[in-house]
Amino acid sequence: MKNNQSRIILIVAFIALSGWFLFPTYQDYNFAQRLRAIGSPEDSLAFVKENRKSIEKAQEKRLKLGLDLQGGIHTVLEVDVLGLLEAKARSRDEAFDKAIAVVREQAKTSSEPIPVLMAKEFKRQDIRMGRYFYDLRDTDEEIVKRLNKEAEDAVTRAKEIIRNRVDQFGVAEPSITTKGGRRIIVELPGVSDKERVRKLLKGTAKLEFKLVRDADVGFKALQEVNKYLARQERLKDIGTDSASIARADSLAALPDSLKSQEQLKKENPLFAIGDSDDGIIVDPRSGIFYVSEVAKPKIQSIFSRADVRAKMPSDLEFLLDVRAMETEGGKIFRLYPLKREAELEGGVITDARATFSADASRPEVTMKMNDIGTKTWARVTGANIDKQIAIVLDGSVFSAPVVQSKIPNGSSVINGLSSIEEAQDLEIVLKAGALPAPVQITEERTVGPSLGADSIRAGLFSVLFGFTTVALFMIVYYRTAGFIADFALLFNIIFVIAFLAGFSATLTLPGIAGLVLTIGMAVDANVLIFERIREESSRGKLPKLALELGYNRAFSAILDSHVTTFGAAALLYTFGIGPIQGFAVTLMIGIAASLFTAIVITKVVFDWMLEQNKVSEVSFG
Repeated sequence: MKNNQSRIILIVAFIALSGWFLFPTYQDYNFAQRLRAIGSPEDSLAFVKENRKSIEKAQEKRLKLGLDLQGGIHTVLEVDVLGLLEAKARSRDEAFDKAIAVVREQAKTSSEPIPVLMAKEFKRQDIRMGRYFYDLRDTDEEIVKRLNKEAEDAVTRAKEIIRNRVDQFGVAEPSITTKGGRRIIVELPGVSDKERVRKLLKGTAKLEFKLVRDADVGFKALQEVNKYLARQERLKDIGTDSASIARADSLAALPDSLKSQEQLKKENPLFAIGDSDDGIIVDPRSGIFYVSEVAKPKIQSIFSRADVRAKMPSDLEFLLDVRAMETEGGKIFRLYPLKREAELEGGVITDARATFSADASRPEVTMKMNDIGTKTWARVTGANIDKQIAIVLDGSVFSAPVVQSKIPNGSSVINGLSSIEEAQDLEIVLKAGALPAPVQITEERTVGPSLGADSIRAGLFSVLFGFTTVALFMIVYYRTAGFIADFALLFNIIFVIAFLAGFSATLTLPGIAGLVLTIGMAVDANVLIFERIREESSRGKLPKLALELGYNRAFSAILDSHVTTFGAAALLYTFGIGPIQGFAVTLMIGIAASLFTAIVITKVVFDWMLEQNKVSEVSFG
């Protein structure tokens, strides 16, 4: 055994290391069992508090299960790279809008980078990209290169921000990867609240502080838009005949008292007339504007139109309150006339905290600003005392408090939140920062815990069935040598699971398939060795020599097959995503483990038997 000392030390080291790697998994299982055995919630809470550090450490280092084994949410997000690049244009016209519309349609089915699609479409329409982007003297190739860099940076930044949000959300072992040039795949094991996750991931978190304009300024703008829309409707109804238009205009000039309700509605498509709720409601006493829940999509669609925005002052916009108010007639939303340019943006926020208001009745988020934000906020609040400043997040007004006095300490509050969970999610997105571009969810699926449990049972059954079948075959065909191969095979499985845990890899259902494949490969190596030993024995070689020659002559074939398969697994890991990577990781660890167990462990056992003069008792079939 002196010749095998280094091998024995190596085997003992691997066994000890495997035990070290698997101990946190055992600890985590033990903690879970003890928690289940505790009767009352109070005792459970006390147990968790007492063992908090140990539980967290065990959960951090335990064998991690993938989404398909423990349940959770799988989401594919697409970053609106085209929208981001569109906003970079220094000017735009009808030709630009037409080209962008074509590119947007192409992007739905093409995997080419957005800037490349833009360059092709601009070239097809014989338009130089320098007309809209960067410097007029830049070539299309230079512009595409810069736009590609902008797009790549945006996706990378979006991935980082989403990771920060997920980490602060408290999800254990999330998987966040990029796919192609603009997609981000997010897997959140153990999470079931799909709606909350959707809001957390999709929210751009663009925070702005905007001045609320006077009601009369807003009303004048609404009247102009209303007149424009009414005239557009009349043109649709009666055609473009000048005499017909003149008759319609004379009808419009009649006093309201002489007009029917239907006529008034036609002339005021933007406003709610009489008992209708399909337009903007103006409170005659306060001058405040409201929009019913029914009319909300219509009004939002109207204000998103470029031709409508052109009829309003360039420094004015209308945004809806995020929260609806209950009335006898149903839900209504306040409509705010705001200064289009923000006085301050969310990039100055250094800290956000979800809490309750002073009277502990409403959830809110308090914010702190950096030095630049503090100075700007002090100037803005000092110059607008007794005026409203709206806090706008992702195009919705969360609150519009009246400035009572100058705020010199850079603090602000967002209220109007429906629950403490919403406040906590808002805290997360504000801390993580705003996404560089909007994201859309293109794919979403939820794996329930029960389905995950079924997958675990099916996976365990497949491993046990594979191991048992192979083990029985080896015993039946190779007798005593088969027992030794099965002994090594058992260590092979332990090593794979241990190193998955030790390397913080995740065991998935495809990973279990890789483990089953590893079992077959490990036995295949032993089969090659045993067949070579049988050949040498049949030639009359002594047991010791037959054993040495069998191992030596089988080694090259075993190494070739394992290296080839390892290379294929490495390629799968490099170019694959999600489940494919899970399969590849398990397979690579399994290949290394099977090479070690087949060549080292079985050789040590046979050498020991040789020293004990028991090789003659070993049957190779």
